[in-house]
Amino acid sequence: MSTHKEYALIAILATAAVVGVVPAFADNPYLACPDCNETSSNIQSPPIPITVTTDKSVYDHNSVIMVNGHVKNPYPGQDVAMKVISPSGNVVAAAQLSLDSNGDFSTKINTASPLMFENGQFKIFVQQGDEQARTNQVVFQLAGEAPAIPEFGPIAALVLAIAIISIIAVSAKTGLRFMPKY
Repeated sequence: MSTHKEYALIAILATAAVVGVVPAFADNPYLACPDCNETSSNIQSPPIPITVTTDKSVYDHNSVIMVNGHVKNPYPGQDVAMKVISPSGNVVAAAQLSLDSNGDFSTKINTASPLMFENGQFKIFVQQGDEQARTNQVVFQLAGEAPAIPEFGPIAALVLAIAIISIIAVSAKTGLRFMPKY
């Protein structure tokens, strides 16, 4: 078989594969027609079993984030697990949130936390029960100058200075030497 015939056969098989796969998506009632401008009453949106929102989309490093959500048909006796992921992928906050009688939950997150020093897009993940059935997420931006967190604060420097002066004073009075005298 010549090279041209092989390429033609590959092109025909690839076209048949694509044409055979595309109609499978049309059977899903939750997918809307991406090229259509009108909506059909037959197309339904899937129910969202858990929702989560924040009061704003952008915060500074000295804010309180109000997180609210709702669980549709909650699992009895199970809390909602929440975790906040930083732009670098670290978990910077986690909590178990109780549901009220309506299936609603809420909490506050303080952005002044030393773990939330990065600027960028953070993600809040929520989950109740089975991971595939009850998860959702919301994103928010943290911007601005992060507060400086001293690694060796003024009190620690003062304690170190007093300790050094005390060692010098005690060793001078007692004749304590660090090097033996020969």
